[in-house]
Amino acid sequence: MEVIYEKKKGMTFIGYHTEIRPDEAYQKCPEFWEKEYAMKYAKLWQTMEPANAVEKAIIENGIGMYAICAEAENGFSYWIAGMYQGGDVPDGLELYSFPESNWAVFSTKGPIPGSLQTLNTAVWQDWFPNEGQKYHANGTATLEVYSAGDPNSSEYECSIWVPVRNRVNEYIAYCGLDCETCEAHIATVNNDNDLRIKVAKEWSELNSVEITPEMINCAGCRIEGMKTPFCDSLCPIRQCALSKDIETCGDCREMSACEKLEMITGNNKEALKRLKG
Repeated sequence: MEVIYEKKKGMTFIGYHTEIRPDEAYQKCPEFWEKEYAMKYAKLWQTMEPANAVEKAIIENGIGMYAICAEAENGFSYWIAGMYQGGDVPDGLELYSFPESNWAVFSTKGPIPGSLQTLNTAVWQDWFPNEGQKYHANGTATLEVYSAGDPNSSEYECSIWVPVRNRVNEYIAYCGLDCETCEAHIATVNNDNDLRIKVAKEWSELNSVEITPEMINCAGCRIEGMKTPFCDSLCPIRQCALSKDIETCGDCREMSACEKLEMITGNNKEALKRLKG
């Protein structure tokens, strides 16, 4: 199995989908393709003359050249999709977007669905537990990419794209701030009481509350061990991330619209850059 890592700009797809349980994927995905081919493609491929808005969108956007596997509540949403070229989105079709990202691209040859399913098994059973541990998923969806040609041919090419980002240094806080530069952390690591006194005074004045030097002990936001009272139980960002069981806010679907996070990243572009990987 060959893997190539590539950076790609944001992409928007148009298509339609169904819900599938993971344990039924290798049966239900091909069945979905067969059903939709009979309903939408068989006659259209013969005439190339769309009879309605959906068929027009299929031709204009190449719907069928991609598939999306997007995490859903009881399994995953499986999309038959094409690269969105703009214009109307007819009833029955929807849009799905991927942000700019690095991607792990896996390719194979052979008749589908067999070659694609074999590749998918290799990705998640071989690559993911090994080399894949160097990376973190960038979102909750993957892509299947198809080529033109005979899908029953031994030379037919298809691929699986997985959006990835580098794993975050353990000293990077949920919000993207670098705990190693925090004076409370530095005072803790070096057991520097003079620095604890300095930080306690500054934080007391900044927050209009009494903070004592004894409170200035913190191993790091995401590191097990002692925390300042604010970091331990008062920081709304940390509490939110813990409740969602995510590595950092970079894993949250709501990151771009989060007002709590904006209070940090709005004034610290490096923090936002770390979260985006």
